[in-house]
Amino acid sequence: MPTPLVLSPKECQGKTWRPPQGLAFAASHSLLPLHAGELAKAAATMPLALVKQGREWRLVGVCGVEAHHNLFIKDGKWMGQYQPEWLATHPFEVVTVGEKGIVTFDHESGFLAEGEAGEPFFDAQGQLKAAVSTRVETLKAAYGKQQATQKALAALARAGVITPWSEALTRQLGMVIDGLHMIDEKALAQLDDEAFLALRKAHALPIAYAINLSLPQTHLLARLARLNPGHVAAPENLDSFFDSDEDLSFDFDD
Repeated sequence: MPTPLVLSPKECQGKTWRPPQGLAFAASHSLLPLHAGELAKAAATMPLALVKQGREWRLVGVCGVEAHHNLFIKDGKWMGQYQPEWLATHPFEVVTVGEKGIVTFDHESGFLAEGEAGEPFFDAQGQLKAAVSTRVETLKAAYGKQQATQKALAALARAGVITPWSEALTRQLGMVIDGLHMIDEKALAQLDDEAFLALRKAHALPIAYAINLSLPQTHLLARLARLNPGHVAAPENLDSFFDSDEDLSFDFDD
């Protein structure tokens, strides 16, 4: 794994980059990273899921039913409503080192240029150029929310309430992406007071509720699959699944 390019005047000296033009760069990303600050808007416009990356869980927006095909992006344009922040900050990201967050540039993004072929990261005075600064400010504003999201997901994992998407849903949707998880409603309802309070203190409950409540947005994936088809055929009808499946009642108050 290549060492990321740390965003600093010294490290970026003599290096340039090409800002993305449109969203075609993400057309092959069927899962997009999210943080808790995006929950309300994202859950209303796309299904959410948890996926395991290494030892950690990640919150993602499910934007496709097969790998390498984002149903929301066609001809470099977003066809949905809410656009995840990741689209506006790529190929920059924050890497946590100890107690600090360091902004880096993704070497493998394809946007690193050679010499004068692209735009410099810094000006002659060592200040961030406008296109870079805009992305960095967005990352800085979201950093605390991302850290809180990871703590909340760790709390959900400790509570033992994370479970795979149901086979019935994935089969009905024609989903061929593995590793999508949701919240086990029954397990959450059966937690003792201490365990439930721990989730509340970790601000994990809004994430738990939003993930399951977002699942009917798979209807949107089915519609987009007809407008922006990949290799997997669009399902004919998901209405009957959500009308009859008792496992998706989303009742967390019992």
